[in-house]
Amino acid sequence: MKSFVKIGIGFLILSAISACQEDKNFSDAPELFYRDFQIVETGQASGPVAIWKLGFTDGDGNIGVRNTADLNNFIVTGYRYVNGVVIPLPALQDYRIPASENVSSRNGIEGEFRFELEINPYRSSGIDSMYLEGYVIDRAFNQSNSIQTPIFLD
Repeated sequence: MKSFVKIGIGFLILSAISACQEDKNFSDAPELFYRDFQIVETGQASGPVAIWKLGFTDGDGNIGVRNTADLNNFIVTGYRYVNGVVIPLPALQDYRIPASENVSSRNGIEGEFRFELEINPYRSSGIDSMYLEGYVIDRAFNQSNSIQTPIFLD
């Protein structure tokens, strides 16, 4: 009987602690956060890749594509520098961020995206410095803030 009381008290304490956790009331529009950007040598003939890591939050949890009918949802624009002037690059590949599965979205979701970009095609076309800018569109067509990489290449 005493062990049932101890278990009951322990359960009540755990319930009280979990009930006191702060709700994460994120905006319904996705929000992006810069996490990391690295150039990584692959040892492959295709050359190095740029790895861009972004954190995100989404209040209504509807970020990500579910099927082929959903449009690309991470829109990327590249910019290069020519004599100190920023010039947009021709259209880059947009990405499809998959929907988060089995994630509770009552108070929103948060996570991290990771994108890889081969950079040799840019080097071979004569680009010596550039940066990327991107934003996410969720399934309700809410657009996130834009976020940029550092300037890269040499």
